[in-house]
Amino acid sequence: MKKFVLGFIIGGVICSALTGFAVEYAVTANPFPIRVDGAAKSIEGYNINDSTYFKLRDVADAVGGFTVGFVNNTITISTQAAPPEPANDDEPITIHEGEVSQRRFAREGDTVIKADGTEVVLKKGPHGVLGEGQGVAPDLGLETPTGGNRRVQTDRVFSGLTDFKDSTGKSVVNARYYVNKLTGEGHWGSEWIAMTSEPTTEGTFNYRLSEDKNWIWMEALGWWVPMYAQEPTDADLQTIRDANGLN
Repeated sequence: MKKFVLGFIIGGVICSALTGFAVEYAVTANPFPIRVDGAAKSIEGYNINDSTYFKLRDVADAVGGFTVGFVNNTITISTQAAPPEPANDDEPITIHEGEVSQRRFAREGDTVIKADGTEVVLKKGPHGVLGEGQGVAPDLGLETPTGGNRRVQTDRVFSGLTDFKDSTGKSVVNARYYVNKLTGEGHWGSEWIAMTSEPTTEGTFNYRLSEDKNWIWMEALGWWVPMYAQEPTDADLQTIRDANGLN
């Protein structure tokens, strides 16, 4: 009925009975161009007795900042931002390495952007571990909205509520996430164990690295220690590089 009335009155005259008096309104289509922040917009409007009128919903769509509804015979206007639509978990995501963000755990096919701008598409390595040999730490900085905003960070322990399991099938709840500071590669503890093992021969010099650079020989101790579980300073890393001719 509303559409019929509006179509009928354009360019015509509205007559209504108000307390016994006939009132006439001259109505024409809005003849003026409309710009929002300088950009031309096409909004249907009406000029009634030299005043211009627009539909609230049309203005909301063109200007933004509020929404219009009709609930329980009441016109509603809301200035609250609409909640974001849930992301499709099946779609690949882009991860800025180390950046704190609420997102899901990394998966094969996701893209990791390193600090230097290098983009790495995650894939599983020979041992079935995600990101194996790719030199990235995709879950570093991850924060989940459950379990009190638990985050993979410097304390390494992730205790957020989740049903996520790492590449080995182990739950990550109360698991540790280690980053090899020399290679920049990060994995969950059980993933490291699955993809690398302690060398069977002794090191020939102090700070010697294993072939995969995930173990380091500590001469004073007389054994190998996992490089990925250490927290070396920049000076320590430089000493290790020098010892192994990696400069």
